Amino acid sequence: MDEETEKLSREDQAKLTRWLSEQRGRRQYRHAPKASVSVAKIIKPLSSKFGAGVTPIHQNWEQIAGKRFAKISRPVKIMGGKDGRTLVIKAPGAAAALIMASSGQILDRLNSFLGYGHIARIKVIHGAMKTAPQSAAPKPSPRGLSATEARELQSSLAHIKDDALRQALETLGKKTLSETRQYSNKT
Repeated sequence: MDEETEKLSREDQAKLTRWLSEQRGRRQYRHAPKASVSVAKIIKPLSSKFGAGVTPIHQNWEQIAGKRFAKISRPVKIMGGKDGRTLVIKAPGAAAALIMASSGQILDRLNSFLGYGHIARIKVIHGAMKTAPQSAAPKPSPRGLSATEARELQSSLAHIKDDALRQALETLGKKTLSETRQYSNKT
């Protein structure tokens, strides 16, 4: 009897398998996913691990660092590490020491902007700052005089008859005018 029940169960299994194979439908056709979905699967974990980058910080650097430090520094990159992220700031010479001295305040403002604990440290590297051109008007050379200044100097020295004295005074006048212009531009 045991063989008969096994035989029936094998026959029933075969019928069941046959019936399932006949009743089974085709697999559903699915379109390829959009590229944005695939890219998001890659970018999202990287963004959560490394952050959004320096661009939002760079755009709001004046509010984060303050006007004084924004003029003399700029954010370069964010480095991720085991101990947390580090913002690298580029500043020239002694400005780097000033920024490091007030790094606690900058770090607080930075984390209030990005979110609590986003940046753990600030690292300041020394480097020259590139400045944007301030105006389209051509500036006179720092050592020379403009054409109008040279004409005014010539006309003021025209009444002097001694050539050697006139040339010495002209040289002195050019040097004095160019140095006073340099001094007034620095302040």
